[in-house]
Amino acid sequence: MSSSPPPMPPRWRTALRASLPVGLGYLPVGIAFGVLAVEAGLPVWVALLMSVLVYAGALQFAAIPLLAAGAGLPAVGLTALLINLRHLLYALPLLRDLPRQRAARLYTLAALTDETYSLATAMPPAQRARLLLPVAAVNQAWWVLGTLVGALLGPAIGSRVPNLDFALPCLFLILAIEQYRASRQAFPLVAGVVVTAVARAVLPDAHGLLGALLLALLWLGWQARRDARHAGHAEEGDA
Repeated sequence: MSSSPPPMPPRWRTALRASLPVGLGYLPVGIAFGVLAVEAGLPVWVALLMSVLVYAGALQFAAIPLLAAGAGLPAVGLTALLINLRHLLYALPLLRDLPRQRAARLYTLAALTDETYSLATAMPPAQRARLLLPVAAVNQAWWVLGTLVGALLGPAIGSRVPNLDFALPCLFLILAIEQYRASRQAFPLVAGVVVTAVARAVLPDAHGLLGALLLALLWLGWQARRDARHAGHAEEGDA
């Protein structure tokens, strides 16, 4: 008599449903990464290990030619710093919603991708703290699965389905629209456009992304300081 597997906990079922739009983007983009990695000469296990330990789509794509060309650790490290600097922006608004347990907290911070951030900030605050960890884990599972399929099938997929990596920009656009529909706050979208336009206007193309990220960090720091000041004035008024 075979025993059925234990049912999935409710919050993980909710996280799985919430992650389906991300999965529709992560699967093809992960497949594209796996295909490009093995075509560049990386072993299947290296591609898979990158999606498990690195788990940063833009960085993984950028690392393929660096690793294939035998670039040194400083070049790879600097590239990782510049590309992943934006994750500082994601962690700040969600610090209060991170799990309390240390290992779960560290993993959630490491797995806080663009899409996970978009899903989390579109959730009601009461639901966000409960679902942040499972959403991050399920999203990474989609990415790892796509990488595995792409790395195993390799050119058999790449020759039949071109432009797989275009799925990620489309996913960004969809999530931005959904985030606005959930919060009805246009300022984050406007701020992103403004800091990007300013950085591109005053900096060379090679430094545009870094400039936009620094401007956004300055804005977040100013906003956090302003909110703390207002909270202090409110406490003084109550006293």
